[in-house]
Amino acid sequence: MGNLETEQAKENTTSSVQKQAKSSDAIKKLAPDFHALSLDVQEVMQQSKDPAFVSALMFKLVQEREQTNKLLEQINEKYDKLMFELKTRMQSPSPQPNITSNSFEVLPEQDQMILNLVEEKGSVNSQSVKQSLGYKGLNAASQRLNKLYREGHLKKVQSGKQVLFVASRT
Repeated sequence: MGNLETEQAKENTTSSVQKQAKSSDAIKKLAPDFHALSLDVQEVMQQSKDPAFVSALMFKLVQEREQTNKLLEQINEKYDKLMFELKTRMQSPSPQPNITSNSFEVLPEQDQMILNLVEEKGSVNSQSVKQSLGYKGLNAASQRLNKLYREGHLKKVQSGKQVLFVASRT
């Protein structure tokens, strides 16, 4: 009984190999690129039994993933910069201060320091003003920034979850 089963298994294997060879030839004729790719996949499948090969594949996959993440991060940063610039350009004109041609306005020292900070950095938020001017909380910095916005000294721009203030170009 054992010999008969062995012979049947060999015939089935031979038959299976012949069918695969015929389909491989048909694929090779119809789509040579697909055939080349399937040969690569077959080679990988044979070598996948080797743990060193699998670990090398995993290492390469991790490297490519890190590179992809870096590229996505760079694209995201560029997108944020473009959106910020677009929002600052499209921002509706802020209310202008009521200043006649014969008068001028002297700002409090804290407000002048904030305007200098905006000129230096290009844009600020309440957190950066809090740190630079040594405020204990964000509320004081936010109130100062909003006051300067209402007076027309700054423009307010929404950038993601943050509110940024930029110099008003008057």
